[in-house]
Amino acid sequence: MKKTSFLLALTLLLVIFSNIFATSLEEVVKLSKNPSTLYEAREKVIGLVLANPSSSTILKVANEVYSKIKILESAHSTSQIKVARTIIEENKDAFYSSLASSKISVLPKDFSLVFNIFDIAQDYSNFFSHINEGDYVDALRYFKKMKYLYKIPSLSTFLPKEDTSSFWSFLAQAITLQPDVFDEDGAKFIATTLTPYDIRTLYMKTYVWLSGLSIEQAQQGLSVVEFENLISSFSNAKMDPNLLQWKYMTSKYLSLYTSISNATRQLSTAKKMKMYFEYVPTFFRAIRDFPLQYRKSLSQELSVYVDLLIQKLGTSKVNVSRSTVSDIRKLATKYPNDPNSPKLMALTLNSNLIYNSGEKNKNDVFNVNKSQATSTAKNEKGREIEIERSYYYLLIGMGFLAFFFSIPRLRLSLYRILNLKGMEMNFYMRRLSKSPEDFRWHLKLANFYEKIGKFEEAQREYNLAMKLMSMGGNDYEDSK
Repeated sequence: MKKTSFLLALTLLLVIFSNIFATSLEEVVKLSKNPSTLYEAREKVIGLVLANPSSSTILKVANEVYSKIKILESAHSTSQIKVARTIIEENKDAFYSSLASSKISVLPKDFSLVFNIFDIAQDYSNFFSHINEGDYVDALRYFKKMKYLYKIPSLSTFLPKEDTSSFWSFLAQAITLQPDVFDEDGAKFIATTLTPYDIRTLYMKTYVWLSGLSIEQAQQGLSVVEFENLISSFSNAKMDPNLLQWKYMTSKYLSLYTSISNATRQLSTAKKMKMYFEYVPTFFRAIRDFPLQYRKSLSQELSVYVDLLIQKLGTSKVNVSRSTVSDIRKLATKYPNDPNSPKLMALTLNSNLIYNSGEKNKNDVFNVNKSQATSTAKNEKGREIEIERSYYYLLIGMGFLAFFFSIPRLRLSLYRILNLKGMEMNFYMRRLSKSPEDFRWHLKLANFYEKIGKFEEAQREYNLAMKLMSMGGNDYEDSK
């Protein structure tokens, strides 16, 4: 009986003590959320720790109180104090908003104690979860508020290791949804949270993604590369030179695509078509100068343009020069496997072409007498002989030029003699687009940069060449 009474009394005391303890801990938490009572909360939590030093719950609250005090004491400017208040009040949304202040570039080191108050690591994991689920809208929402976290010292040490290669998917998809989010702050956040290896993975995945181009990918890709270039300016991982070469080539690609599209739109309502006829060989040659993966969309756009031109010629005549017609015909003959070559040949055989020399189409009917016809025939024959002779000399000259330009060394020497720096640089870039791992072309480009005073670019190319040499880059074919 006595034993039972003792147990009941002990249980009652434990219940009473636990209620007092719970009330005290709740009071501490409440006091710790107000800057004016924060130090009072410290005094009370010290008493609780001394009374029950083995309680993990009390120790957690004590750690939070201590962290808040350190953060508050380290805040000096008005903007830092504002951030500290949001942490003390445990208002995470307000914390993210106040962190975005342009007056804060970096916070004092004690602000890293914020991870004892807010579960920021969980937000970071949620961000990647949305990416992996393909939910880029919600991923953007997290990124938009979290990108200012780079202002917290040693940020990356407090964040969990995620599959950062999946971050590239977010970048490629979301940059068109809300491009203004991907600014300098966003670049600093990525440069701070990702390792140099992860950032180089971003560059490589972009290059692979853009190896088979569409117009949409090219336009989107330029935005991605611009942002990655910004990341590289804040990171130890420098951008892959292949991406810079791609950026240069793609800018030209989009420019040509836009030119053909604009010409097609204008042609649809044009009344004079001579100019649009003369565009054909220019567009065709420009497309042939691009690497193979760029040509498909350009060729399709040119096909639409030529189809429309043939359609327009079906209802009206156009004055053209013999040289333009001959030029188009030679291009069609030279590249028989090009999908547009048959259309080019059909264009030159159109019955509504009238030559500027005064020669009339064979289907036109003229009311002339017999003597005038004979005289005209003789004059035409003399002109044909003269034109054939001109073509003969022209072909010899073109053959010589073709031979000259078929030898890269001669072509490069000509650029150097005439001081054509832009064409010389384009020459090196084309060679590198074909053999990006041939260290000799990187050395030549480095030497060129050095001559024109671009020493930073020269150093980059020398370093890349040395790296390729150490990897066995001299097995590539000799630089012609």
